[in-house]
Amino acid sequence: MSGHDAVQAVPAGSTADRTLRGSEPSAAGYRRVVEAAGEPLGLRRDLGGRISSASQLGRLRSLLCVVHLSDLHVTDAQSPARAEFLDRYGDEDSPLAEVLGRVGTYRAQEALTFHVVEAMARAVRRVAGGPATGAPVAFAVSTGDATDNCQENELDAYVALLEGGRSVASDSGDPTCYEGVGSAAAYDVRYWHPDGTPAGQPDDLARAARGFPTVPGLLDASRRPFMATGLGLAWYAVHGNHDALFGGTLPPDGALGARALGAQKVTGLPPGLDVLELLAGNATRPSAGKWGVLDGPVRPVTPDPRRRPVSTSEWIRAHLGPESDPPGHGYDSVAASSGRAYYGFDAGIVRCLVLDTVNPAGGWQGCVSGEQLAWLERELVAGHRRYLGPGGEERSGEVEDRLFVLFSHHPLETLVNDYAPEGEVRHLAGDVEALLSRFPNVVAWINGHTHTHDIRPVARAGGGGLWQVTTASHVDWPQQARVVELAVDEETGDLVLATVVLDHAGIVDPRTGDLSDPDCLAGWSRELALNAWQGRPPAGSSREPGEAGPEEPVGRGAAADRNVVLVLPAPFALPASSARVGDAHAGASR
Repeated sequence: MSGHDAVQAVPAGSTADRTLRGSEPSAAGYRRVVEAAGEPLGLRRDLGGRISSASQLGRLRSLLCVVHLSDLHVTDAQSPARAEFLDRYGDEDSPLAEVLGRVGTYRAQEALTFHVVEAMARAVRRVAGGPATGAPVAFAVSTGDATDNCQENELDAYVALLEGGRSVASDSGDPTCYEGVGSAAAYDVRYWHPDGTPAGQPDDLARAARGFPTVPGLLDASRRPFMATGLGLAWYAVHGNHDALFGGTLPPDGALGARALGAQKVTGLPPGLDVLELLAGNATRPSAGKWGVLDGPVRPVTPDPRRRPVSTSEWIRAHLGPESDPPGHGYDSVAASSGRAYYGFDAGIVRCLVLDTVNPAGGWQGCVSGEQLAWLERELVAGHRRYLGPGGEERSGEVEDRLFVLFSHHPLETLVNDYAPEGEVRHLAGDVEALLSRFPNVVAWINGHTHTHDIRPVARAGGGGLWQVTTASHVDWPQQARVVELAVDEETGDLVLATVVLDHAGIVDPRTGDLSDPDCLAGWSRELALNAWQGRPPAGSSREPGEAGPEEPVGRGAAADRNVVLVLPAPFALPASSARVGDAHAGASR
């Protein structure tokens, strides 16, 4: 890739020190996770700057170091409001697979999401410092889809897992047995059944055709409570589409909300239903047929009042507990009353702006409201001595220049959801990028949503721009987080944004562990995610040497999307030192 040169591998304990990859496949194509050599940091110069090679990196001064978590997808895998049965229409033997691609309503590892977040919290606690200077981490940010199906029990568990000090359990419904897909009582060959095949039944396809193992007791082990460790540092919350919508797509009201609380789980679609019509356009509008969750054949399950769907206000309020650090994880009682899920806070010379990119009317892609876009412009004006007006005219203000870092769930290119049944204003990627192009002090945008590591330059006319850093999920391969450090090179005056991805603490080969250990269950989750049969590049597709092929899901991205130092010219002359650097929680505004 242009502008990509090797630099020293830092820090120890990250994927710069050691990576995890897939082993050689079994005869059926199944791979185990194995250790591999680390990936040294590269250098990207797509946005210019005076630094032209790794050897020019001079004396770096840290401005901000954060841990980025995204798409935790803490899941009630036994909920009757889930539509796992739709996933089979994306399987390789489905005539609709080529049209639908990955459906994503079922994962073999979905009962183990609590344990992955626990294992990541333990890994975060081991991070000694940032990848640019080794400066300590100021805080973490969870950029949305912390829950999978906007349920109260998922919300409570996610907050407890990150805060720590509380017992958590993924179990719901019947306390004596697992009632989700994958259980013997609900046997279906389209789902992986870790306990094996019931008498008189054929083996499931995951084990018979794809080489998946038998792991007796895994589902029962997943239900047991454990004490959450917690991140051990302050963390901020960002709203995602799965935090607000069933399946990240459907408003959870009326009969659909009642389904989550009910005693019947739909197991398939009714005869004659057009699957393409049911799923078409869900990126930018909810399914008119509610994904078939209200129809079709059913089986009984044990109801659970903790599966109640939550509103945005309730989602915010759940962050306001006495153990929250910072208070409310960025939110306050005013935000909880209004349902306003965007805010700003100070971290030294950096102003952090958290956006809410969820379309509350439905659809899994994002947008920004008119009120929020106006707030964003006011925030940017307040931190720019020089910027451009809407017509391109130069403007100035008697204010202190600040650097801005944006956090959101959706990346810029996914702000395409203009669904507005009540006529509300929806601002999409073009409007947001046009606004940001007028304000040169915005240097980074950190987000998730796509479940894939991806780093893109967003250039501005006349030079410079911002780096968009998208981090993969905790639920799909490779189940990684990211450490991001913003620093200034005091010899050239350039800014650098150094990023390194981080594996969770799950056991690399879970067969060597005990199912009573959350790290063992997290290890199984990672291995199962590596073997997902949907979400792979097509055979013969072009890729960089050593990158994901048909044998590996796409979530790792390319090397230049993972461990890399990103250079950009500083938008203004930074002071030699900042009295506010390290003051990560100086204030918030709404």
